[in-house]
Amino acid sequence: MKKLWLSIFSLILLTNFSLFSQPAQDEPPMGPREGGIKKLLKLTTEQEKKFDDLAYQHKQDAVDIHAKIQKNRLELEKMVDDNNIDEKKLFQLTDENSKLQGNLKNSAVRSWFEIYKILNDEQKAIWSKHILQMANPQAIRERVKERIQSGIKNFIMNRRPMRMNRDF
Repeated sequence: MKKLWLSIFSLILLTNFSLFSQPAQDEPPMGPREGGIKKLLKLTTEQEKKFDDLAYQHKQDAVDIHAKIQKNRLELEKMVDDNNIDEKKLFQLTDENSKLQGNLKNSAVRSWFEIYKILNDEQKAIWSKHILQMANPQAIRERVKERIQSGIKNFIMNRRPMRMNRDF
């Protein structure tokens, strides 16, 4: 019976960890390349300030939510390490982490929409297209692959030829 409970718990725990180890799709496209989209949108100074404020607010919310998820994971780990598995607590923590993941996605969508509201019609079209591209993992993989290939090509084309020492 103990082995059955341990197996069930392990399955739930692994499922929980695998759900949260997925690539982050919860953050708006405002990371290291945010300058690119801001340039593409041709934001006014006022729009840029609002854009930055909204990006900051989302990042702050995301950090808080991620911290709560990590605390729940630690609590699950402690239960396993102590060999004191409480079924009710296990399901509570798993459900709470699922809700927190939902909150994280909602925060990203809210952030995207708040940015959309500060844009003019031309900028909205660009932003909408950008958001659709960011939501398509295949398109992201293709862009990354193209950048890597381009980088390799540039490296090969720009490297200096090796000098041969002719002073034998």
